[in-house]
Amino acid sequence: MPEPIALAAGHLWGFLSALRAAGVTTALPKQADLLRVIDASPPRDLTALYWYARITLLHDVGELGAFDRVFDAWFRQGGLQDVVPPPASESDVPSPQGPGEDDPAPQDVLPGDGTRASALSTYGSRDFGPDDERRRSVMRDLEAAWPAVLPWAPSRRRRPARSGDRLDMRHIWRRAHRHDGEIVELRRRARPPRPRRLLILVDVSGSLRQHTPDLLRLAHTALRAAPARTEVFTFGTRLTRITPALSHPHLDRALRAVSGKVTDADGGTAIGAALQEFLSVPRFTALARGALVIVLSDGLERGDHEPMVRATARLSRLGHRLVWWSPLACSPTYSPVTRAMAAQLPSLDHLGGVRDLPTGLAEVRRLPAVLSGPRRAAARRRPTPRPTGVPS
Repeated sequence: MPEPIALAAGHLWGFLSALRAAGVTTALPKQADLLRVIDASPPRDLTALYWYARITLLHDVGELGAFDRVFDAWFRQGGLQDVVPPPASESDVPSPQGPGEDDPAPQDVLPGDGTRASALSTYGSRDFGPDDERRRSVMRDLEAAWPAVLPWAPSRRRRPARSGDRLDMRHIWRRAHRHDGEIVELRRRARPPRPRRLLILVDVSGSLRQHTPDLLRLAHTALRAAPARTEVFTFGTRLTRITPALSHPHLDRALRAVSGKVTDADGGTAIGAALQEFLSVPRFTALARGALVIVLSDGLERGDHEPMVRATARLSRLGHRLVWWSPLACSPTYSPVTRAMAAQLPSLDHLGGVRDLPTGLAEVRRLPAVLSGPRRAAARRRPTPRPTGVPS
């Protein structure tokens, strides 16, 4: 390796180590993402390098201050300067019975950061945060809104009814037998309506880290409103069915169960592979047939976007309606210009914006208008942009 390249690589690895020392969580997949981005498109200046590092490495806005200090020390000020870590809390101060003055200070080890072996998966699990009164209020509104907006379909079995398209001959002959063979009453059978199945697919990848807790709470309200007709899956780099875990009536226990079951939260993104895995299992495919399918994702696919586009098209054909809710679409200036979203837009019935519970409630209340409209109308509401060089 030439000496300048070796020096640059060593400086970059030192920067990543300094981030961990300053308390900034940098998982190994995120570090690999940064190196791949730099290799594919070398930054033209420090500003570009800053945004490369910030977008790929930072997942908590609370760590932005420490991140900026480390970046300035390693790149803008040109020296290996001491970076002041966040102030220690009282729990970080050793007790009188703790290590002596000559003992080395204990270091915090972050699970999955690559410095120590961890019992967790590479992507690990996460805590989806505590509840509060504001969230509980919106969730109550969501539970009340879901039953009124879910589409209905005729059931498979016919039942006795006052009006219907078929006569209930068994009941008619039974009544005639009681009246000496005279037919005194005509009874009919009909297929009563029942709510269609609701299928929710939630993206838990790192790009949606700040939105994932509210998206799971949104899915929990749907399970509470229609427990027998709702199925929920998550996907990041793998597909996980979380219906049993999320169906617990107590929200905190449900989220803890989901946290233990979903091991790819805040990791990479493989939307196409996850959707294809879903469609490859016959019992999962049966859940999508005739259902209202809702995908909660930003649609930012890594690698080839064709598997994602093909899987979305098949989901659209299987389901009653296919609705895609993206946090990016909350912006009034949003346009699906990435190759993946632009290619799959003709398969969608609606592309809406959901980033938290209030925006989710607004989209849920908008569902009747979507369900009563024409199929695959998202491209008509948002004209497909011209192909550009924007990656998936």
